[in-house]
Amino acid sequence: MDKIVIDANVLISAAFGGTPLDAVSRAFSIGEVYLSPAIAAEIGGTIERLSTKLGDEKTRILTALWERFNSLCRMAEPERNVSICRDPKDDAYLSLCAAVRAGYLITGDKDLLAVEPARVSSLPKGLKILTPRQFLEIDTGKV
Repeated sequence: MDKIVIDANVLISAAFGGTPLDAVSRAFSIGEVYLSPAIAAEIGGTIERLSTKLGDEKTRILTALWERFNSLCRMAEPERNVSICRDPKDDAYLSLCAAVRAGYLITGDKDLLAVEPARVSSLPKGLKILTPRQFLEIDTGKV
């Protein structure tokens, strides 16, 4: 079973359906999805900041999805930080990938998508950093 890390923005987008929701659903159906305390805090803060823009109904949907996501994830605390990206929040995802030896990082973040895991010795060999659409297109037999 592969280990998968999902970017907060993909989760937030999943609350509104479409490809992000399909990718999140698939991740849970085929692998173990991991969170770190730093990423969980980022997601909680993002939901709180968006609540005034989203309104009550969409905030409830997003909160319910986050609670479900959080309850299904495995929690891991990276022992060391990977410092590669311009945005330190992005490094939290790479650090988690390194800690759990993830096979996949699902993200829409251009800085993360630009990382070439094979060139970074601290990242797991074989880590694939993919958009939600790319993740859905992977051969299901391999994943």
